[in-house]
Amino acid sequence: MSDSRLALANLLFPNLPHTPESLEILYPPRNASVVTRVGPSPTGFLHIGTVYTALLSERIAHLNGWVFYIRNEDTDDKREIENAAHIMVDGIRKFGIQIDEGGIGPDHSDMGSYGPYSQSKRGAIYQAYVKELVVRGMAYPCFLSEEESTTIREEQTIAKQPLGIYGSYSPWRVATLEEVQTALLEGKKYVLRFRTHGNPSKRVNLHDEIRGDIEMQDNFMDTVLLKQTGIPTYHLAHVADDHLMRTTHVMRGDEWIASYPLHIQLTEALGFTPPKYIHIAPLCKLEGGNKRKLSKRKDPEANVEFFFEQGYTIEALVDYMLGIMDSGYEAWRLENPDADYKTYPLSIEKLPLSGALFDREKLNSIANNFLTKLSTEELQKRGLEWARKYDRELAKLMELSPELTYNALDIERHTEKDPRRFTVFSDLRDQLQFFYEETFESLKSSVPTLPECITPEIQRAFVEDYLKAYDPTMDRDTWFEQLKTIAHAHKFARTGEEWKTGEYHGRVGDIAMMLRLLLCASAKTPDLCYTMRVLGRETMERRLKG
Repeated sequence: MSDSRLALANLLFPNLPHTPESLEILYPPRNASVVTRVGPSPTGFLHIGTVYTALLSERIAHLNGWVFYIRNEDTDDKREIENAAHIMVDGIRKFGIQIDEGGIGPDHSDMGSYGPYSQSKRGAIYQAYVKELVVRGMAYPCFLSEEESTTIREEQTIAKQPLGIYGSYSPWRVATLEEVQTALLEGKKYVLRFRTHGNPSKRVNLHDEIRGDIEMQDNFMDTVLLKQTGIPTYHLAHVADDHLMRTTHVMRGDEWIASYPLHIQLTEALGFTPPKYIHIAPLCKLEGGNKRKLSKRKDPEANVEFFFEQGYTIEALVDYMLGIMDSGYEAWRLENPDADYKTYPLSIEKLPLSGALFDREKLNSIANNFLTKLSTEELQKRGLEWARKYDRELAKLMELSPELTYNALDIERHTEKDPRRFTVFSDLRDQLQFFYEETFESLKSSVPTLPECITPEIQRAFVEDYLKAYDPTMDRDTWFEQLKTIAHAHKFARTGEEWKTGEYHGRVGDIAMMLRLLLCASAKTPDLCYTMRVLGRETMERRLKG
């Protein structure tokens, strides 16, 4: 150990509460073979990719009977959004993902003995490790100004060298203790940099649990470990935290592969045993025939709240994400339609290597299957819970007319002709709004025009005869035969052959559409026979007679 390096370390970090040795005692090894985590950054909304990673990490941990925790990676103080950390935790919990440690208390307080679980509260820990690196000559203070950094970039550009602070392009690497002391006395701002070999030609072999061995350029940059504010960069913070929290498997997006060599360098420099790294392929979508990563700015489905607003069930979203993770999950689900997804033996080895397409059609199919299986009672209950948050007008109408709502939702459900009307809970408004008088009146203002073949005289005459003959107890086939008979009496063809004769005003379908528009102010409704039955005779007469 150099006396000058020790003096420099004590100058930069006097009176720290921790040492690397004391931290090992404070955070002892766990009696757990698998410890995973997710580390969202509170700089925006909860991304569906974060939930995907959390679900995967939780499954791998709990299938092996061990620990999954959440860590609030809030070192980007300039971009942090107020209350975002709580939103992240609440959103992950909504998916039924069991968090063993982290921000899971009712007041979002840390729970677990390896905290605090917010990186902003662990500053003294990171400083202890950087101080150790300074003592060992593996970190140094860098006082470069922005102007000096610009000059270095210009020199590198002319020399056709990689841009950055490294090797001979980092003058503070070789600064003496006296030079550092002088800079400090002058009040110059500085960052703490990691001292690397500085050789852009050096290659390294690293291992990923799903990609195997990866040969790539080694890190040669003197990366910032502590910013001018004393806040750590992600590179330092996650390496230190994963060690002290005893993480065994790090699952993260494959955009971090480029930083993998740096993270291994830091891990080795600090004397840690590296965890197993699993770099996950991103969720993608097609645009113009090309596949691209799901974008926070461009794609509403990147935001988890989008799915909540639309009314997707958690069960459908979880099943869909598991199907992306493991190609065998879909077949398993078909064979075990009612099984708890937590019984599926998900494994890291089956994770996709390339970005999986986020297919809304596939998700909608899964979502439709789930809502179709629900009993009408459960559909009504869960639909009302959704509406109370996202469609309060609809919720109020559902609460005021529970029997009408039930009967409207129940039309043809769980029959051979089940139309599978519901994919998401937001479908409830389109399927219910013409049953309530309040929303029916607003629909009338934009009702499509009646078929041209139906004059006001024909309409009045048909309605009068139809109401005399209508019997709500008829089954659908009998009802339709009666409709055709009455329509035929008013010169509307019952079949294509009759229509070809040219003796009719229109077809029976025109009469059915007229009834649909007069009764529901919509061309898209559930089966007309059962819709009439739910509306009741009094409502039918009032609407048909105008």
